[in-house]
Amino acid sequence: CRRLVATDFSAKMLQQARRKLRAYENVTFEEADILRLRYPDGQFDAVVAANVIHLLDEPYTALRELDRVCRKGGRILLPTYMNKTESGGSNPVSGAIGRAGADFQWAFTPESYQDFLAAAGYPDVRYTLCQGRIPCAMAVIRKGGRSDAL
Repeated sequence: CRRLVATDFSAKMLQQARRKLRAYENVTFEEADILRLRYPDGQFDAVVAANVIHLLDEPYTALRELDRVCRKGGRILLPTYMNKTESGGSNPVSGAIGRAGADFQWAFTPESYQDFLAAAGYPDVRYTLCQGRIPCAMAVIRKGGRSDAL
């Protein structure tokens, strides 16, 4: 990409990102609150909120903000941990992470994640499930011209 704006609420996370991405001159780093983004409407071609939705008290507010700053025809990418098993328990690894201090506000299975995004006004989403110690579902939303979000 020509330009990438990497944001995080945590200054420490941004410091790590700066260190890892120091070779890329097209990346800028900014502290940001996903619930109140300072960017103008339609600013970005693509917006990524990686493994954060399940941590938020107000995920629907965050989705509205991501949608707002994404241009018409752009994409919203939402990789999110599937930290709940089909039987209703915690994934063993995410359970251990939670006991260590991660503050999971939402626990998703692939089906409940689809339901969550449909309830947010996104019925037409492309999903890819990535298996691993903590499975992750990548949701890709194409922002259309009609009122198709929240």
